[in-house]
Amino acid sequence: MLSLNIRSESSIIKFSAAGAGFFALVGIGWGLWAHSMAIVFDGSYSLVSLGLSLLSLIALRVSTSPADNRFNFGRLPAEPLAIAVKGLVILLVCLVSFGAAVLAIIHGGREVAAGKAIFFALLSVLLCFFIWWRLRKANTSLQSMLVEAEQHQWWMDGVLSLAVLLGFVLTWSLQFTAMAHWALYADPVLVILVSGYFIQVPLKMLKNAVNELLMVSPSAELRKQVYRELESLGISHRQCKMAKSGSYLLLEVRIGIERVEQMQGVQQQLERKLAELPLEPVIWLDFYCNTRSSVAGQLS
Repeated sequence: MLSLNIRSESSIIKFSAAGAGFFALVGIGWGLWAHSMAIVFDGSYSLVSLGLSLLSLIALRVSTSPADNRFNFGRLPAEPLAIAVKGLVILLVCLVSFGAAVLAIIHGGREVAAGKAIFFALLSVLLCFFIWWRLRKANTSLQSMLVEAEQHQWWMDGVLSLAVLLGFVLTWSLQFTAMAHWALYADPVLVILVSGYFIQVPLKMLKNAVNELLMVSPSAELRKQVYRELESLGISHRQCKMAKSGSYLLLEVRIGIERVEQMQGVQQQLERKLAELPLEPVIWLDFYCNTRSSVAGQLS
């Protein structure tokens, strides 16, 4: 089941990368042709998305590599590390675009070929939301952190394109009124509004990824679900520690040495009971005696 999920994740991320590559080439070229900073920003964001999608593929491959002499516990943190890098890069794109738009306003705005820009923005809106919908539908069963990050990227790109479309329609309309001189400022103002609003998305990605890298306890809902399954096996929630790392649930269960016979096969039972979780469980059983000295190690 895990290998099937990995192949599905890989296929979805490749699909996302292909879409990002297409939008990057078309967006930057069309933006330069139409003299639109907003479309160039859209294309640049897609170019960044392409690089980040390729990073996701590398992280997926690395995180599933087996443990070895150098990485004794495997490479599970590769997924949240990739998400942290993605969040940081998207944050930088938003900040740079915001600054460039402010400078454009200071220098008197930008004249845009509104007709050319409207056509591209409409096409971009339709395709971005289509790709976002495909990723969201596929991730309903996968529950992949990497695919979810791809969703965020396409949602941002789709809403950005929608804002650009509305802005260009407004710009085109202003040209036929007494306020035509304000049309020069529409393009950079759009970039400021969209980049300022979406800065929360990479910040959230960074926060979640850093939490996983620091092994912060997962959500209360997930903990309750795991505790419920543990209690059905006679294991108290006080006996376990857990953390989430990408697509994996890391679970350590401490069991008294006097209960060894009673706990025969407990790992297999736990794996069966936790199989319905959206995460792949990685379980350690730690048997201890009354003096709290460990007498057994990892069993997985």
